[in-house]
Amino acid sequence: MSPSFDEQPAGEPDVEMLDESADGESVEVPASRRAALITLIVAAVIFAWTVYAAVGNVVQVPQLFGEYRDFVTKNGAPELAKTTPWSALIAALVVPVLGYLAGLRLGRGRALLKRIAIFVVMYAAVCALTVSLTGYVFEKSSLL
Repeated sequence: MSPSFDEQPAGEPDVEMLDESADGESVEVPASRRAALITLIVAAVIFAWTVYAAVGNVVQVPQLFGEYRDFVTKNGAPELAKTTPWSALIAALVVPVLGYLAGLRLGRGRALLKRIAIFVVMYAAVCALTVSLTGYVFEKSSLL
């Protein structure tokens, strides 16, 4: 029984021709590797966006805390002045990086859909932790 046009014979990898190399030879890259690479890049961009937001908080929140401290001290209520919650700000910066690295480690050697599912679950966990940490920062600040 010969395979149909849609099926691949067992033992032959799924390969697409991409381009020619500098010396004119064609370069073959397995489609599954290319899809895995695209998945890693898309996940990296999504997790990097969360890191970018955390960097913004690390830059702006201490300034807000300083202005708040100056205001309450100037108006005779220095006991209301609060310190910047650096541990929560740094944790919110580190959590997305650890989430991406955990997704890389857990997804290694798995099928593409399982790898995507792992990154989705890791990103959901990162978002939950980041929102909790950000809520803690603003609760500590009494700025809301």
